[in-house]
Amino acid sequence: MLRRRWLGCGLLLGASLFFFNGRNFQAAELPTPVRSGQFEVTTESGGYERTATIHIPKGYNPQSPPPLVIALHGAGGQGDSILNIDNWAKKADEKGFIVIAPNGLPARPRLPGNFLSNPYLWNSGQLREGGPRSKVDDVAYIRTLLDELAKKVPYDESKVFATGHSNGGGMTFRLGAEMADRLAAIGTVAGTVSVDNPQPAKSLPSLFILGLEDPLLPYKGGESTLPWGTRTTPPIAGLMAKWATAIQCQTEPQTIAEDDAIQKVRYPSKNGGPELTVLYLKGHGHAWPGTSRNVPSRLTGPNTSKLNATDEIWSFFEASTK
Repeated sequence: MLRRRWLGCGLLLGASLFFFNGRNFQAAELPTPVRSGQFEVTTESGGYERTATIHIPKGYNPQSPPPLVIALHGAGGQGDSILNIDNWAKKADEKGFIVIAPNGLPARPRLPGNFLSNPYLWNSGQLREGGPRSKVDDVAYIRTLLDELAKKVPYDESKVFATGHSNGGGMTFRLGAEMADRLAAIGTVAGTVSVDNPQPAKSLPSLFILGLEDPLLPYKGGESTLPWGTRTTPPIAGLMAKWATAIQCQTEPQTIAEDDAIQKVRYPSKNGGPELTVLYLKGHGHAWPGTSRNVPSRLTGPNTSKLNATDEIWSFFEASTK
């Protein structure tokens, strides 16, 4: 069980500073005709005005629609952080795909966001039932966003991927559970599987990355301290077994590679279909691997991994559609 469930959401700072109020990045509205660059997309969903930051790669050609990555920030963050600090925008330019980073809503969604008192969140299944934020349907928002985006910025609808960090990683699993019909694969960092009995419409290739020294999502489970309170999470092995079952995989993993830095395990498919791959990063904490933020290690654990999670996840996405 999670304690104070509306705060049970893992930590990803949305800026290079530890505390921030509201949004710290402003992008121009999406232009017509569309051109490469970074822009804001506004969408009405569930009675709320929702915003997202989209990065359209250099050389974008609407006549040859590229893949699309949905990148979900963690609790307290905003979309521009996962684009610009975790390097998804840079990767999009390098590989020629579109990446869109939606913004979550505050825990009390009718009030201004504030990192400590009213953090931006995703309704990943972790939030306290009956709370105002748990009543917001973020899956419906992402569906609407994809529909509206297709009219304005053509993308390859057979190559839509979702990724996220922490609470955004948990939301990625929820999209995989409830929106598999729109996705080709998912890849997450330090996010929990918080959907009860997930039953996706189809099995999705899935990649999960976790630091074994993550104090906010401990491998063995137990209590962790967040900026907004404490929570108790189950062991990671149980969460992975739950997702493996959801995508028709065996629940006992096989170690397929291991060295001093990484243990790579695989949950084999029961029917020759997609599989769950897990990378356990030895000596690493909660940070997005391959990037650095000005966050004290006492809060998020050591940032030691040499793995670049953005590169790793994109390579996984590419391989999943070949």
